[in-house]
Amino acid sequence: MKYSELLIWQYKDKPKAKATIELVSEQYQKTAQGLISLVEALNIDRAEGKNLDLIGKHVGQSRILNHAMSKELFGFWASLNSKGFSQKRQSGGRWYRKGSILAESAILDDEDYRFLIRCRIAKNYMTGTIENITELLSFIFNSESIAYDQYDMSLSVVIKSDDISTFKRYAITQLDILPRPAGVNIYFYTAISNKPFGLLGGVGAHAFNEGQFARIL
Repeated sequence: MKYSELLIWQYKDKPKAKATIELVSEQYQKTAQGLISLVEALNIDRAEGKNLDLIGKHVGQSRILNHAMSKELFGFWASLNSKGFSQKRQSGGRWYRKGSILAESAILDDEDYRFLIRCRIAKNYMTGTIENITELLSFIFNSESIAYDQYDMSLSVVIKSDDISTFKRYAITQLDILPRPAGVNIYFYTAISNKPFGLLGGVGAHAFNEGQFARIL
């Protein structure tokens, strides 16, 4: 039913009154639709591009990681993080000059940026208890993960996920992005598949060619 049909009888036959209420009603509907679409636009799992940047700005996480990636410099065989001579003027390492910065900034794609946003939200709202950190880990990785207190000012973190990409592994081990109380270190991280390998009779275990081994990141 239209709002114009709800006018009291004194105004039902008044064209101006009817036009006014229809105009106001239309603006209210546009505003309501805008608010509904805003909720969807700021959904971490669905937002893209500028909308995701807006979420990151709100929680305090930039899409740009300063000096996060080692430059691909020229080096000889077996030199760590080095590249050799170019082939057909492509893919060769750059020569190092004295005083040059050894790392360069990286602009994250949406998928990796979502991960850091979740980590930032977790850090912003953590209370520091084991229960709270375990809950936040599950929020970050969208899976059952858990933290253990080692009673030596350190935590051990077990992540249950099949989606630990190269970037996530780097962020977890190098960027200190997982929630932890001040002064407490995360001693090691273990990634366990949703289909862990195990021997016959093991609860939730999967056999060869189906189960996956746990690994320390």
